[in-house]
Amino acid sequence: MKEVFSSIVATAPLLFEEQAATTKQKRHIVRVPHYLRPDGPCEGRDCTNIVPGGFVYRKKQKYICSEYCLHSIYHSKPKQRDYDRPDGPCEGPGCQNVVPGGHVSGVMKHYFCSPLCRGRYTKRLHVVGNCLFCDGPVYGPPSKAGKTKYCGEEHEALHMREKVLGPCGPFGAMIEEYLAVASNYRKGTLPQVKTSLSHLLGYAHTQEHLTTLEEITPSVMTRFIAQERTRGMTSGSFIGHASTFFNFLAAEGRISTRNPVVPRIHSQKSKPAVARPYADKDLAFIWNLLEESGGVDLLLAMSIGEESGLRIGEVCNIRLEDVDQDKQTIFVRLPTKNMRTRTVPYHDKVKKYLDAWSQLRNPSCPHDHLLHSMWLATYCEGTLNTRFRKLFLDKPRPARGFSFHRLRHSWATRLMNNGMELAVLKELGGWESWNSMQRYIRVLETTVRRQYEETYRKLQTTQVDEGSEQTFSLMDVALLGNVPEVDRRSEAV
Repeated sequence: MKEVFSSIVATAPLLFEEQAATTKQKRHIVRVPHYLRPDGPCEGRDCTNIVPGGFVYRKKQKYICSEYCLHSIYHSKPKQRDYDRPDGPCEGPGCQNVVPGGHVSGVMKHYFCSPLCRGRYTKRLHVVGNCLFCDGPVYGPPSKAGKTKYCGEEHEALHMREKVLGPCGPFGAMIEEYLAVASNYRKGTLPQVKTSLSHLLGYAHTQEHLTTLEEITPSVMTRFIAQERTRGMTSGSFIGHASTFFNFLAAEGRISTRNPVVPRIHSQKSKPAVARPYADKDLAFIWNLLEESGGVDLLLAMSIGEESGLRIGEVCNIRLEDVDQDKQTIFVRLPTKNMRTRTVPYHDKVKKYLDAWSQLRNPSCPHDHLLHSMWLATYCEGTLNTRFRKLFLDKPRPARGFSFHRLRHSWATRLMNNGMELAVLKELGGWESWNSMQRYIRVLETTVRRQYEETYRKLQTTQVDEGSEQTFSLMDVALLGNVPEVDRRSEAV
């Protein structure tokens, strides 16, 4: 110990000179250690480590071996303002719990049984607006002034219901009853159906002044469709929603008239959907930006979309057991868009980033999903899309406005243009019909030219043996029909 201490003392002047020179070069003041202390025991609570000595800034600097010990020192001593208080009722609005007393900090002036009650109490201190439904005061922090429109979620739901179904008059209850039993629609489609029916029945009640559903005739539907087109509606889905709604009413015996939606009159043919695959140079540009970001989970997700053609919701739903690294396949489990499972292969990119992600994936993750966020939470379609959108927000196009679903278009277009059978592609992509698959495929000009040349080359190489075949014109057939029976028999003999 003495030898170490003497060596430190001997090197101290050199240390001061070097730091003085550095100070002159950097042209700012550098604090130089000025007190030399020996080794000593750590002052942390229940710690027996020895802290090595050396030059320190303060003479009374504590002996600390780690941040844990530093925390234990400053949080083990009671504050001067701490006091003992008895039990008391919770001060949260509408709460009747009793908060137990005890030794608490002096800053704790109020009784709260939970952070929820504390938040409610804090919000009650500031009025930030008036509720749009009941016109009562809306409480909240000052930062929410003019932003919070309702005093609660219940009033918000009631106001939105009144806003959407209010113009429908007596038809509003019928829409709610229909949506409660409409099991043929997906959960995400029900708001769109509700909007379509509210527009139709609101038009019938406010502008046509109708009071019963039987008064809605095909001519009313024609005028309604014309108004929707004037309003800017380009999709024809609202016509299908209305037709299904009236079919339901007729089947239930609610109306005695026929369906006012006439298919050959009211059907609106929209433009066919066109495939939107990424070009090779656009994909290369997006890949460069992703690799620069270093997000291995995003790289893995994009490689799965590009090489396996999975939808973004299917990528988020992949479990660890669904990936077979020996066969290089991924099992796509339910739920899917058409509620069918399938197994798709993957290639080199997925294998590369799958190996990288397996080393970075947190082993203490509480779930078995393949991908997880930095908070160990599972990804959903919205959160994963948000990560891609934020990453490419300030980047030029085509990265800005990136669409994960276009990777599925690129995957199907590449495989078809490179010779994959359409039946195999339909099976891998999980499409229900050929028409739905056709929206994802674009026939490239290079493919058209290549297959034309190959087919024409086969035609040129095909040799026809003219001697082995005999052709007849229509005149020859007519002449053969006039040959007498005697001559035919003689020819047969």
